[in-house]
Amino acid sequence: MSLSPCPCCYASELEIFYSAGTVPVHSTLLMRTREAALDYPKGSLELAVCHACGFITNLAFERGRHEYSHDCEESQGCSPTFSRWLQELAAQLVENHDIRHKTVLEIGSGKGEFLEAICRAGDNRGFGYDPAYVRGRHDSQTTGSLDFIPEFWDASKGIHDAEFIACRHTLEHIPDVADFLAQLREAIASRIDTLVFFEVPDVMRVLKECAFWDIYYEHCSYFSTRSLERLFQRNGFDVLECALDYDDQYIMLLARPIASPPVAATDPALELAASDHYRDHWAKNSIHWQAFLQQRLEREQAVVLWGGGSKAVAFLTRIQGSAAIKTVVDINPHKQGAYMPGTGQLVIAPGELKENPPHTVIVVNPIYHGEIEAMLSELGLQPEIVCLQG
Repeated sequence: MSLSPCPCCYASELEIFYSAGTVPVHSTLLMRTREAALDYPKGSLELAVCHACGFITNLAFERGRHEYSHDCEESQGCSPTFSRWLQELAAQLVENHDIRHKTVLEIGSGKGEFLEAICRAGDNRGFGYDPAYVRGRHDSQTTGSLDFIPEFWDASKGIHDAEFIACRHTLEHIPDVADFLAQLREAIASRIDTLVFFEVPDVMRVLKECAFWDIYYEHCSYFSTRSLERLFQRNGFDVLECALDYDDQYIMLLARPIASPPVAATDPALELAASDHYRDHWAKNSIHWQAFLQQRLEREQAVVLWGGGSKAVAFLTRIQGSAAIKTVVDINPHKQGAYMPGTGQLVIAPGELKENPPHTVIVVNPIYHGEIEAMLSELGLQPEIVCLQG
């Protein structure tokens, strides 16, 4: 049992259940050469679960090792499946919570797709903070109502009198999560009508499926619905909704600031059981995929991985025999021509598969299976399609 304090509840009851060394410290930073990809700095993973609140953290995480800038390409906006869901999410939030003609702040706004969508849907004014923002990526009538600040947000920046604050897929990158929530609550101050929306990956799915490809260095904080809800309650918020979405991959939380929020009883039994399951069974999943690739290699059957994001980096760097995958496909044109951090595979456009048709396509995220199958069919290709699943 580690004596390190839990970044979520400050208890000293952290138990390490998964360790991995030599993983790239960045999985979204574009690598322009194969040499740079292979030589990029590595870090370690030591995932520990808190016996007091169920929060999971990487004890080996080192601050300051990342290079968040316009060279980061984390956007999923090139996918029709994702873009359609994101537009529907923005429209639903506007409709259900009357987010119209208001000021919206997004912390960790990425390339700006969500902020643009919610400002367009509700005729809102938007402010987005993210050092990875790239100017010129928008071609929209809403551009004039958006201000993107290519910096990290902290309490000194204020909230721009925002009535709606969003933070999507950012909290998992922050090691001191309780301190961050306390800063946000302090910045909101007495504006108790402010609605707060957070979105993070669901760690329970990852642990139950032994999805080792969903664990990577940038993610130093991992949440279940219950541990996320407890975090907000302890830091001055009343949680209105906390549920799963996007094929149950993401947790969606809505909350409002409150003076004395009710705190749910702490019982991390489910998180502890899930972390035990992962510790005992993840290697079996890894061995399965190693055998899968070895079989294709022995048969001289070409294999490509579809999806060049963080999941792909984690998969390629955590299994033996990943060199059997010569190339990675991604529909994001900004990723094409770059190389995979840690293992060096070239990222290509889907159309390039026609030159060397693969026997097998491994789909990194099953939610995109239908979209990818349709693209392959349009290219006149009918490879074996398998999805990364536990």
